[in-house]
Amino acid sequence: MCLFLASPATLPQQAAAPFDHEHRQFADVLKSAVRDGQVDYRALQRDRRLLDRYRQQLAAVSAATISAASREQQMAFWINAYNAGILATIVDHYPLSRGSLVGLAFPANSIWQISGAFKASRHTVAGQTRSLDSIEHDILRPDFRDPRVHMALVCAARGCPPLRAEPFVGARLGRQLDDQARIFLGDRVHGLNWAPANRRLAISSIFKWFAEDFAPAGGVREFVARQAADPSLAAAVRDPANKIRYLDYDWTLNEP
Repeated sequence: MCLFLASPATLPQQAAAPFDHEHRQFADVLKSAVRDGQVDYRALQRDRRLLDRYRQQLAAVSAATISAASREQQMAFWINAYNAGILATIVDHYPLSRGSLVGLAFPANSIWQISGAFKASRHTVAGQTRSLDSIEHDILRPDFRDPRVHMALVCAARGCPPLRAEPFVGARLGRQLDDQARIFLGDRVHGLNWAPANRRLAISSIFKWFAEDFAPAGGVREFVARQAADPSLAAAVRDPANKIRYLDYDWTLNEP
């Protein structure tokens, strides 16, 4: 798959240098900062050298190099770029406090307290400066059309799927995405909650916001049922008599 990315001129040695599709530098960041899906932003802020070096690597690689990679490697690249961008956005403003009128509708320690957190073009990736929204909505969603991407993008909120303590890697991307979906749907508070006594079925608001993305996978019900670990739970999800409700999304920062 070719991605249509504008690429400014880079130094010859940068353009020719191979990119590490194992994302080892990001692996070091995640191993040091992530515990049980939560991020130690204070520690990451105290020593952000590894994160900055990885983001420099993301910026320096040429668009042509990424376009020449496999589909799975490209998708992993952009997921990791998004998640690294989120980490940098939080660290740049940590500790968070109320800072905008928009933020009044969210917790005081929410990413929404950062002006332009998702829409400001502040992340240079593959030679082009992009916003987090651009990575998600202009590249990942339309170019790859894999609804499991919503299980992998972590927007620094407790309501998100948990951040993995490892980067996404093309060679095992499918397994990682399926694992992410199972983990998230196993979270009764933020992912999927089924109360058989009153037949109350509630799932993350992510499935409401991006319902169209799950249509190719058979729709939201089928996607959730297929990823649910318990066969009886999968049957409950598939049963149209069980009306789907949506869990309140927790925008509190995903820190311990």
